[in-house]
Amino acid sequence: VVSNNTIRDMKEDGVQLKSAVLSSIIGNSIINCEGGVLLEGGLDTKIVNNSVNGNYGGGLMITASDEILIAGNMLDSNKGPGISLCVEMQEFHFNFEGAYGPGGANNELIDNVINASTNAAQIHIGEGCVATVLKGNVAEDGEDNQLLIDNESPTTLISSDDVPNFAFTRVGPGHCQDSLSRLYDFATFELENTTLADCEVACGIYDKTENLVGFEVSSLTCFCLFENGYLSSEIPGSLGTCPDSASMCSITGTEGSGAVSSSLLPVEEDRYCYKKANYVNFDKA
Repeated sequence: VVSNNTIRDMKEDGVQLKSAVLSSIIGNSIINCEGGVLLEGGLDTKIVNNSVNGNYGGGLMITASDEILIAGNMLDSNKGPGISLCVEMQEFHFNFEGAYGPGGANNELIDNVINASTNAAQIHIGEGCVATVLKGNVAEDGEDNQLLIDNESPTTLISSDDVPNFAFTRVGPGHCQDSLSRLYDFATFELENTTLADCEVACGIYDKTENLVGFEVSSLTCFCLFENGYLSSEIPGSLGTCPDSASMCSITGTEGSGAVSSSLLPVEEDRYCYKKANYVNFDKA
């Protein structure tokens, strides 16, 4: 058990565990170290209620570990990912060996708060993660993705009760399209500052309709993408379902349905496609 310590100004990780079983890292303050917590090859371990701030190799880094509970942690101003799970390469962590491989199964991230991670996602779920649970997490002030899920990571449960915009991952440049190369109906929002985070917020509001499939973001406009048939009008504020706050909607010549499969080339300048993680068309499921 590593608990209730203040660990700061170290040229190595604040806490580093390898092949740990039934361990606990609870209630520690880890400040200005190489990295906050590094766990490799762990099993049935708890990382709970820690304060991890200002570390220059990332906050919480967990790889090749199963049945890890990561809950109630407060992370602020770490360089690199706030929380990384199953990520093989640690760009910002010079001592990370990756000898255990990138995988992991049955891990839970619950009620963590991540602020101001720089040059990386607030939470990064890497390839090989199986049956990851995300619930009640809050990420703010990120320069990059709030939540980045690698495409080959079968994360199975994302709860967006607290943050409805917390379940998107980047597909690529250009327009989003479905598995039959069809484009989606969309609503456009012209925002004062069209950043990725702003677009996630604007479109994430409609996550609870179970008809939002993703969004596209450009330097000027955010495009919220919907399941075919959900939008029933193109005029905002009319009797249909085009949102009142939208600039316009389009339902003509677009029959995209189901999860986003790829992005369409040729590329429009500064336009990128993001999909809703694990979107399911419930009418067809």
